[in-house]
Amino acid sequence: MRSGRSFAAAALTAGLCLAGQAMGHEMFLRPEAAKQQPDSEQAVRLINGTFEKSENSIPRDRMADVSLVAAGKVVKPSAASWTDDATTSYLRYRTGAAATYVVGVSTRPRIITMSPQEFVAYLTHDGVLDTLAVFEKENRLAQVRERYSKHVRAVVQVGDTRTGDHAKSLGYPLEILLDQNPYELRFGRELSFRVMFKGKPLANQLVRASYDGFHGHDAQGNHINSHQMRTDASGRATFLLSNKGAWYISLIHMQKIDDPEADYESNWATVTFTVS
Repeated sequence: MRSGRSFAAAALTAGLCLAGQAMGHEMFLRPEAAKQQPDSEQAVRLINGTFEKSENSIPRDRMADVSLVAAGKVVKPSAASWTDDATTSYLRYRTGAAATYVVGVSTRPRIITMSPQEFVAYLTHDGVLDTLAVFEKENRLAQVRERYSKHVRAVVQVGDTRTGDHAKSLGYPLEILLDQNPYELRFGRELSFRVMFKGKPLANQLVRASYDGFHGHDAQGNHINSHQMRTDASGRATFLLSNKGAWYISLIHMQKIDDPEADYESNWATVTFTVS
């Protein structure tokens, strides 16, 4: 009988390409300008792929919510605010007064079906380790149906006035909320955050953080990140801002569900910001 370890290795080889293409895309919002000016035209890129490279644009009908937050107010940009090129979607907006802004996008759920081997390859590639460990021991499925959605935000500094909007909840199913305004911190300081799932703190969740230029893959194709941590009982975790530049925090929360249409449900979340 094949061991769990050898099964995972074989599955990774057989299914990594397909699973990686189908489900391995993380989503990020990256402002075109690291620091933006008040009363100016700006754009933020919606990237679906890796932090460095987008693989495809996102149709408007996939977006369940688009929000722009500043000075405690939430604006909902229209579909006409978006443009696309071959690989990337761009949200264009005009800033107002100086403040810390938040841009958010949440996608509608979709379902994908894959073989157990492809599912193992995908879980291995994207580091969904808790689900992987249980699945390898207990799986009885001939095929796996996963319902997934993605919830992303960017914290952007406009002008020099710092505000508390960085911690504003957008009501998404899964959110990463920063405890400190990153534009009040500097390289070498610690940043803490909390993870909220359906409005409640998410404990023992595996979370990764990294910065532009560090993210990559090991020899087996698995993600490499600067920091890897788990949230505590209150859904919080802390890490060191060990480099200057664009940063992200990311996670995939997956649950086995009792549903006639899907076997698993995953919610993906990222937040991006810049450290000076």
